[in-house]
Amino acid sequence: MMFRALAVGLLVISMFGYGSRLAAQKACNHTISLATNVFDGSNVAPGDTICLTGGQRDYLLLRNIAGTQTLPVVIVNRGGTAIINTSHFYGIKLSNCRHVKLIGSTSSTQPYGIRIVRVGNGGGISVDDLSTNVELAYIEISNTALAGIYAKTDPDCSFVATRDKFTMFNLVIRNCYLHDIEDEGLYIGSSKFTGQYLPTCDTTVLPHFIHGVQIFNNIIERTGWDGIQVASSPVDCKIYNNIVRNDSYRETQFQMSGILIGGGSKCDCYNNQIFDGKGDGIDAFGFGTQKIYNNLIVRAGKTYFPNDPSYPRHGIFVGNSPDGAAAVYHIMHNTIIAAKSTGIRFANNNTANNLIFNNIITNPGDFTTIGNNAYFQNTSSSVGFNIRNNYFTELIDTLRFRNPLADNYDLLPNSTAVNKGFNAGLNAVAFDLLNRPRPHNLGYDIGAFECQDPNASLTESPDDALKLSCSITEIGTLVRIQSKATGPALLSISDISGKVLISRDIWLNAGISHEILIDKPALRPAFYLVNLRQGNLTKTLRFQVIYRL
Repeated sequence: MMFRALAVGLLVISMFGYGSRLAAQKACNHTISLATNVFDGSNVAPGDTICLTGGQRDYLLLRNIAGTQTLPVVIVNRGGTAIINTSHFYGIKLSNCRHVKLIGSTSSTQPYGIRIVRVGNGGGISVDDLSTNVELAYIEISNTALAGIYAKTDPDCSFVATRDKFTMFNLVIRNCYLHDIEDEGLYIGSSKFTGQYLPTCDTTVLPHFIHGVQIFNNIIERTGWDGIQVASSPVDCKIYNNIVRNDSYRETQFQMSGILIGGGSKCDCYNNQIFDGKGDGIDAFGFGTQKIYNNLIVRAGKTYFPNDPSYPRHGIFVGNSPDGAAAVYHIMHNTIIAAKSTGIRFANNNTANNLIFNNIITNPGDFTTIGNNAYFQNTSSSVGFNIRNNYFTELIDTLRFRNPLADNYDLLPNSTAVNKGFNAGLNAVAFDLLNRPRPHNLGYDIGAFECQDPNASLTESPDDALKLSCSITEIGTLVRIQSKATGPALLSISDISGKVLISRDIWLNAGISHEILIDKPALRPAFYLVNLRQGNLTKTLRFQVIYRL
């Protein structure tokens, strides 16, 4: 089942790739040559395709391009990868654009058709100057002096971009690769949610909202500040299926997290994987009801002053909204491994009815000093926590992860987290980190992964209920079985990775010893697992095949 789940993930990616190839196949209504730095789209019609000539170019300003909701304007590379290498203040800027899709044309050899390889004095892409309804996909951005992608219009003394005058809608950033970024990987919405002072006109204004943010299927590596930062997004905000590695390498205070949900935001944050950042895994400062689930957070903050506990870092940190707005958090089915300080730290003073369900937290760094509070530490003055069926342990081996040395924290069928989760009713999560169905068989698993092994819901039988042994003979492997019950059973033999090699339906008679011979050619010399299942009982045995000459 593991292989099936991974194949589904690849199918999703290939479907998005197919969409970008369709865009590449459309006729070019307009072409932007390598020598063009400014393209004015006043003559572009809704539904048109704008082609970027393949090859290396300087910066590119795209302005006044207007599609519609049903007929967006598509901008795509044509004739090879479009590469930007510039000392300018941005790589690509969208100014006063709406209903625009900037999508790199993918191929089997180049998954990112648009590549911004260096921006000497600024950010990679800026969605600016009242731009709205923008999609960015299949773009690689690296080596920027500021953030990888900015999406906001900062208000000025014209007051056209203040909260009462402008709202950005439907921003989609997907399937992009950002790495070696000096500041934030993604800077989405204004972080000055409660007010921005404009010295030129000596006044403070409120920056605009973004309604409808979707950030998914992106890979973000080696950012100086936050990996992903979203603020001022109060409606329909989703951050999911992203991988963030090595965030916050500049160690700048208040700019250190894998994913940050900032003031004025109400975002669901799920199915993300965050590894080896110097900051917190996820920081949440939003309002309203927010769900944080199915996230894998590994070694958050471990390399940030590693021997100094006065610089704390957490798997998930929940703080106050900057305007003091009330918040409710549903933190469920996360797997948090070896955070520097605490697994979850809750420091919001205006909150109630929080759900902390079905999380795995193991080896938080503060366990030696504060004990069990290192798993979940509540420093807020508020009450209202429903904490159920979490698995907090220093004994990581009991969790039976598939391969923790390779950061594979999927569950083996005999994990103590299998089928131990709480059914959260209306808040139940119907899929896991790999988008596999949850629950599998009879119960919910704790943590981000739902074991898909067919035996995951079965009870290990007492020694006298099912007996199982193996021996090696000159002609093959002899499996001996005895059961206390009469009825059908399933015998299977798999390799150590879990791949089933042999499966047989058999009938067992109570108290009778049964012998099954597996012919010699069927199993080469190696280690194997033999599994016997009868009813709701199972028996598993590890054995080694060694044939004597």
